[in-house]
Amino acid sequence: MRVLLFTAAAVLGLTGCSNRNADFEQVDQQLVIDQDVSITLAVQSYADEKTLENLLNQFHELHPGYEVKLLNLPQDRYDEILNMRMTSGEGPDVFQVATDWLNTYISKNWLMDLSQVVEPTFQQAFPQWALNYTKDNGHFYAIPSDMMTFRLIYNKDLLQYAGLNPEVPPKTLADLRNYANQVSTAGIGYRKYGFALPAGEDETFRNVLEIASTYSGAYYYNFATGKYDFTVYQPWFETMTAMKKEGGLFPGETSLQSDTALTQFAEGNIGMMVVSNHDYATLNRMKPMSFSWGVAMPPLLEKSDQGKGALMEYPEPPLAINAYSTHKKEAVELWEFLHSPEVQGTLYKQGDSIPTLEGIKEDPRYHSQLPQFAAFLPSSEDSPYPREPKFILQNIQTLFSPKNLGGAARVKAYRDI
Repeated sequence: MRVLLFTAAAVLGLTGCSNRNADFEQVDQQLVIDQDVSITLAVQSYADEKTLENLLNQFHELHPGYEVKLLNLPQDRYDEILNMRMTSGEGPDVFQVATDWLNTYISKNWLMDLSQVVEPTFQQAFPQWALNYTKDNGHFYAIPSDMMTFRLIYNKDLLQYAGLNPEVPPKTLADLRNYANQVSTAGIGYRKYGFALPAGEDETFRNVLEIASTYSGAYYYNFATGKYDFTVYQPWFETMTAMKKEGGLFPGETSLQSDTALTQFAEGNIGMMVVSNHDYATLNRMKPMSFSWGVAMPPLLEKSDQGKGALMEYPEPPLAINAYSTHKKEAVELWEFLHSPEVQGTLYKQGDSIPTLEGIKEDPRYHSQLPQFAAFLPSSEDSPYPREPKFILQNIQTLFSPKNLGGAARVKAYRDI
């Protein structure tokens, strides 16, 4: 009421009010036009910085008056900082949310219900499993737009130098142990090692252990019985600890970072690694490799495991919209743009993603130029998995404790082993 009275008094007090009012209205309208709508975006693992910058510039050209601000969240603390921002009500408008945290974010009503804002024709461009990934009673909150696949890469020159057949990569963990030890033995004095395990990063450690083991039908959660069983990983741990004692592992595995391991592989100092297609794209941005190398499926836990399971296609953290965004319309437009064929095709062409959007991989405009990238594409031996329920350890004092972020509690147990 005070504001209304003050405004009325101010208008009545003006001389030549009719012309002046018209001038002020024009100025106010121009201020609204000139002022950009600012949308905040947070990504954990999306594309290289230059590619993301170019994509956002395209969005700005299509939507004049919008400004997308990219939040610079450190990758190793992304989940922790995003959780704190969401808890304090300062979360970004659009953001990637780790699959480990989807259930929590949905239960806290932090994610916008996309079924209310995304047209059915837009949804039809994705496979049913992707649409069902967060669906509950007809509502859904995110669509996995791209997947990670995992493969064993190997240096053929190092294998041949160790007296191994460079065209026959290891098929089982026993083979891997034998190959790795022979490569390290042959490379004594030259700092060459058989196998690298970047266990300094939680996500990489989990992927090399948990995701690669699904090829043998082993996973810590049994979807058929609804029970957890971590003893399925005993053969893997026994092999790794044996290789560590025998010299087959690249030193300092529990603190080894993925970038360091990839650099060492590119320099010809590592015989074998299990990597994702995202790691593979990073590897190709490094200096050209001066040796012959190959790509194969990860080794089986046992030879008898052949055919027991499909290798898990793991969703990259999907993009979601903050349910409390003050710019919901603009946030939806940004979300749809980032899921568009043009954006997904660009990322696929550069090897930054394997899109779930149908038709991209078959479109000749987007064929990847990276050598051997086809070996990372999903085949009949790969499959997406449903989300399993998550558990919280009772001895963790607070939900958002760094000890309990993104499966960090069980990764600590893996490191202890």
